Amino acid sequence: MKLVNFKLILSILLLSSINAFAVIDVVHLGSFGKSGAWQAKEFKDGTAKICYIISEPIATNPSDLNRGEHALMITNFKDDKTFHEPSVDTGFTFKPKSMVEVSIGNSKYKFFTVESRAWLADGENGKQLIKDMKNGARVKVKSTSSRGTKITDTYSLIGFTKALAAIDKACS
Repeated sequence: MKLVNFKLILSILLLSSINAFAVIDVVHLGSFGKSGAWQAKEFKDGTAKICYIISEPIATNPSDLNRGEHALMITNFKDDKTFHEPSVDTGFTFKPKSMVEVSIGNSKYKFFTVESRAWLADGENGKQLIKDMKNGARVKVKSTSSRGTKITDTYSLIGFTKALAAIDKACS
């Protein structure tokens, strides 16, 4: 993963919270899955084009946490030909040097953490992770906050494959 990717993702998240009067070139490509669980979007910054899908958890344990927005994302960066980069935003600061465990069925993946974001630690497993997401029903994301709270977020994978196809087409 390139440092510029981290900055671009962070920029997208920050810009998405700006009011409707701001001039931002974000195109909604569609909502996919039950109740639109997966949102596909395209972001243009000058000549750079980024496409991403994002989903919020369908369940969180413990459920009474006070935290910011949290989501699972897959991002394509057209300009540097980085495709299907998975990341997690938890809405809280991780325990320092902790890892996030992402599981789909019997498959488990480790993500490294930076503040409130996490990325796949072993890029070699990226293709297998995406394959498991296409074939799975749920993703469980287990993490530990800086306060030591163990948190599990569960995401639906219904609509994931169609949402991924939408950003692959937009950023091809």
